[in-house]
Amino acid sequence: MTRSETHHPIGILSYTGAQLSAVYGLIDMFNAASKRNASSIEATVLHEDQISSVGTTSFSAIILPPSLVDDHPTVSPALIQWLRHQHEHGAILCSICVGAMLLAETGILDNRPATTHWAITEDFAKKYPLVQLDTDKMIVDEGDVITAGGIMAWTDLGLRLIDHFIDHTTMLEVSRRFLIDPAGREQKNYSRFYPNFSHGDQAILKAQHWLQTTYKKKLTVPEMAEKAGLTGRTFQRRFEVATGHTPNTYLQQLRITEARQQLEQTKRSFNEIAWDIGYEDPTACRRVFIKTTGLSPGQYRQKFGYQSAAA
Repeated sequence: MTRSETHHPIGILSYTGAQLSAVYGLIDMFNAASKRNASSIEATVLHEDQISSVGTTSFSAIILPPSLVDDHPTVSPALIQWLRHQHEHGAILCSICVGAMLLAETGILDNRPATTHWAITEDFAKKYPLVQLDTDKMIVDEGDVITAGGIMAWTDLGLRLIDHFIDHTTMLEVSRRFLIDPAGREQKNYSRFYPNFSHGDQAILKAQHWLQTTYKKKLTVPEMAEKAGLTGRTFQRRFEVATGHTPNTYLQQLRITEARQQLEQTKRSFNEIAWDIGYEDPTACRRVFIKTTGLSPGQYRQKFGYQSAAA
């Protein structure tokens, strides 16, 4: 069963120096995934000089590919503003390798985790000191923003988006067809929560974007409603219609997604993780984790991440 039987337009920006094998390789992956599926990904190659003609067309995602010729690619201020506009209207912004430089120019990565190619770590950190850069990770998925590390990480990103917009089974089929090892990709996508940003309710989208950066804090539904500029009752009704979740369940899902990633990628104890993601009571967090994943934190870490008795 697909998540929704619909078409998902994705724009791939072919800027000067962009790696064309990534641009057209992604199109091939998306085309393969869309065959015999009620849901499909419709990829469009966008050139910088065409952005004005695209106008207010809405995309489900925008991809900034790697560059083979420039570690510091540049684009026009108009394009940066267009990327901000797409994000404000629900597009997931994605970068691969040095494409993260372009994404960082929007300011959307400020005070948020991201990855890029390890070779430009120092330059990137100097130019964008507010970005929480972690080049040990191949993929950093923040829901509304996804950054991928190495120059060939377009394959990882492509599989992630197929899993997001179509389904997990199709992602595995494409990985086999393209001879891409799904190990390590399956673990990041196991029972994964994918927020819906393309519902068209701007007030709720504003609250979602705020939650993406504040979910580790102690939050209340009235605070969320205030951020959306709505009364409490109206906010709860519209939030559930737009996202398919109550505000509290949505917040839980954001936190458990982060807990999964920390179990996969760190050696921190589960109690430390629970406190970090906003739970005052690790036992309550453990109950939600088991309910969401069907595994205890220790089982999850054993299956998908670091081996540690601390979980």
